[in-house]
Amino acid sequence: MRVYLLAAEFLLVFCFLPLAAAVPALALPRLPLLLAVAAACALVLRGDPTFDRRRLWNGAAAAEAAGDVGRRAFVAMIAIAAIVAMLNTDRLLELPRQRPLLWAAIVVAYPLLSAYPQEIVYRAFLMHRYRPIFGDDRLAIAASAIAFSFLHVVYLNFPALLLTLPAGALLALTYRRTGSLAASTLEHAAYGILAFTLGLGRFFFAGRL
Repeated sequence: MRVYLLAAEFLLVFCFLPLAAAVPALALPRLPLLLAVAAACALVLRGDPTFDRRRLWNGAAAAEAAGDVGRRAFVAMIAIAAIVAMLNTDRLLELPRQRPLLWAAIVVAYPLLSAYPQEIVYRAFLMHRYRPIFGDDRLAIAASAIAFSFLHVVYLNFPALLLTLPAGALLALTYRRTGSLAASTLEHAAYGILAFTLGLGRFFFAGRL
């Protein structure tokens, strides 16, 4: 019975809420909704005696993983730049060139207000709470990656879903290997900032927060 209740909860959190946030007529405030869901997930995890609370940050493990994260971010930078060049070279570095203050605000705010809350929900919460359904190996990583990709349905474009699927898998792998949200947040922030810096930001902004 518990598995069925967890499955229903999973569909509510990871399917229904993103779909509701994607409906323009509802005009749900996306950032406050993300922060509220992340806070609720963190509270559930902190109240779960089977969850190791150190995973909610674990800076030491992140420091050890920083080299690997940096190498993956470098590969991501090359891949993103190549994608932008193929789509429209005029958009390369468009945001820092044309709106430097907005770009700087994103660089500062994105890790705290977007990357870390998403990592709480899509890595720590999903991969722990739904372990009775997905286990803790490949299926859990796939579930995390697919759910993370589907979150980006709120931007109403297919590239956002496509681009975030492999990113979600890499972030899930990083979290599973390190047991550190600090590590996966660092990597998530790197990918997001690179996307906005190099010219893919238009796929990840729908005109309102």
